[in-house]
Amino acid sequence: MSKLKVALILTLLLGLAVTLATFAGGFKVVKYDDTSAKIAQPSKTVKTPQYIFNGDFSYWDGGKPVAWNIPDPVLTPGWSVHFANVDLTAAGTREGGEPPLPAEAMPPDQENKDGPAMEMPDPPGYNPGAGLFFRTGASGSQYAGMSQQVSPDLVDGKYWVQVHITAWEHNVKSEYNSVAWYGFGETSDPASVHEWRELFPDPYVCANGDAKCNYLGRKEGVFIRQGAWLHLWMGMKFPDFNAWSVFVVDDVSISDFSDGINVDITDFVDDGDVYWDPRAER
Repeated sequence: MSKLKVALILTLLLGLAVTLATFAGGFKVVKYDDTSAKIAQPSKTVKTPQYIFNGDFSYWDGGKPVAWNIPDPVLTPGWSVHFANVDLTAAGTREGGEPPLPAEAMPPDQENKDGPAMEMPDPPGYNPGAGLFFRTGASGSQYAGMSQQVSPDLVDGKYWVQVHITAWEHNVKSEYNSVAWYGFGETSDPASVHEWRELFPDPYVCANGDAKCNYLGRKEGVFIRQGAWLHLWMGMKFPDFNAWSVFVVDDVSISDFSDGINVDITDFVDDGDVYWDPRAER
């Protein structure tokens, strides 16, 4: 191996050591503030009460989104996974870190036990998304995810569900390698999900050199049982050499049907574009 290659590898490793922060359980958190988004409002804007809290990922505490369960991934040998806090706004415009978390914005089962959670607008220049970064190992596959139990106000019935996602990848050679789904289960264990719903149907997500990705929304009517857990699950199926993928989810909502939401469809909608810096450390 040439000295130049060794120097480049050492530079990459040092860069990763500087940018990775660790919280409980050894889970890695990386803040990506190198994206620029031109995202349209969802075609069916949801203004009714929500049965999921912090679905726009506005509130963070201790380096992870409030109310979401993010377990440490069970790593396949040689693979690496870290959690990503992504700012989907013009690159470099984020100021002051995460927005404050007022007591009235806490979900009902935490500090604000006397009333419903109160949504606060994002500060200027801050449009957060939550995601996961995967880097391939020598063999096998790797998956990870996050979950949240639906509001206790939800009863058995059909609801309007929206989940937005964007993703990009590098050195991925295998078709349908980068995959993501959502689903509802009886517990916080993803194995309790009986029906997974694919979050994008493409053979490949955005390639590293393109620096531009679709912001896809899946929007449909789903039958949900009281006390169910919403699971977001993503991963890479094949160990393509030195490949990685980043998945970012945002604008997750569960609401009653209303005058503006009165259809039962399964649909993927391109709600905009996300540009990102392919030279940034991952």
